[in-house]
Amino acid sequence: MSHLPPNPSQPEPGLSHFPIFLELARRAVGVIGDGAAADTKAALLARAGAEVRRWSTPPDAAAFAGLVLVIAALDDAEAVRACQSAARAAGALFNAVDQPAVCDFQVPSMIERGPMTIAIGTGGAAPTLARTVRSRIEAAVPPAYGALARMSQRLRPTVRRLLPRDGDRRRFWQAMATGRPADLMLAGQPIAAEREAERLLADSTPPPPLVHLVGAGPGDPELLTRRAARLIAEADVILHDALIGPEILTLARRDARLIDVGKRCGRHRHSQADINALLVAEAQPGRVVVRLKGGDPFVFGRGGEEAEHLATHGIDVAIVPGITAALGAAASLKRALTRRGVAGTLTVATGHPQSDGAEPDWEALGRVGGSLAIYMGSRSAHRLAAELIAGGRPPETPAWVVEHATLPTERTCHTTLRLLGNAVASNRFTGPTMVLIGEALAEPVPPPCAATVATATERSTSPACRSGAPVSA
Repeated sequence: MSHLPPNPSQPEPGLSHFPIFLELARRAVGVIGDGAAADTKAALLARAGAEVRRWSTPPDAAAFAGLVLVIAALDDAEAVRACQSAARAAGALFNAVDQPAVCDFQVPSMIERGPMTIAIGTGGAAPTLARTVRSRIEAAVPPAYGALARMSQRLRPTVRRLLPRDGDRRRFWQAMATGRPADLMLAGQPIAAEREAERLLADSTPPPPLVHLVGAGPGDPELLTRRAARLIAEADVILHDALIGPEILTLARRDARLIDVGKRCGRHRHSQADINALLVAEAQPGRVVVRLKGGDPFVFGRGGEEAEHLATHGIDVAIVPGITAALGAAASLKRALTRRGVAGTLTVATGHPQSDGAEPDWEALGRVGGSLAIYMGSRSAHRLAAELIAGGRPPETPAWVVEHATLPTERTCHTTLRLLGNAVASNRFTGPTMVLIGEALAEPVPPPCAATVATATERSTSPACRSGAPVSA
């Protein structure tokens, strides 16, 4: 189960600059200035194949005719403005070093790996930050990627001829970038990498239908597993829950089809039978299909039902576990769910009745002891608390209610089992909530330092919280 709120309707902020790569081979460009910055820009343009014209001081307006772009490395603001006017009058793009307000374009920080160029820009807002990001990417993208890019460049005409279908080509290039050819190239074995690429090209049979059941975790994109993030980025089709947020879905390719099959409380756009049928229909040979579920697909996610349905139609499944909401909520609270000598068991249950109205035997769970994590427990909080107490749970057992766990919109309340129903009602928890109950949750882990003991104790015993007011939001 995910604790992510529905997708916000507010639009994405616009791009400050549109990133493009210019073809400058055999085209005239101008560099104005006499110093290290001008020399660096001129050398960079020359490496791109441009015909570089240099002036140490601003030339006459006639000199700008025929130029594609102009870069000025000048300290004199008046001279910069004159160059800007002349460049624009000649139809050339203009840039002044370290003066973003007068620029038509920015020169980004760059990483070169053969024919592959990675550009990082901040629109002139934070050049130092761009350089810092560049250094981190350089460490993550070794020079061998340049050799891999050159090999891909050589293979491109052959791939287009032998694999005319877009899907087949995409699968081949994905295997080149993330499979055995890439591993061999990065290991310093270019000949073996080329042989493996040729083998992949010869064996272009699409793989059989496969659906990836992927857990998206409790909501925070940083809590995605690496495999989950990779599959989201590779998917041709993603069937996702309603509570999967835009921060996670933006990892998908721009041309991927995103199908919202979420079932919000009381508003089911698709029944489970509809979802099962969609999965079967979308599972085509060679197509990367991801069924993206909040939390873990096999913890109250109905992943087992979907896997069984696919199996009856001869479709294989791959399971990618996710961090379930109970663990995300406990981590946000800095509380342990098990603790030696206090709670040796953890029971997970759902507070949402099944289709036949059946619910867990709360009285029996009251006799079990240990910690209890209840998914979707806010609506039945009054009843389940009473039945847990009737089964033997002490009324003063610590309890936490966590809404939208791990997200910026997270709200929490610390109360007791006796006051749990009132706390839920008073706080008006309407989003996805986790209810955590047990003695192990009494104190944070690690314990608060001396400077914060008073605040932590005040939060734990606040009468306002016990009556339902939120402790933190």
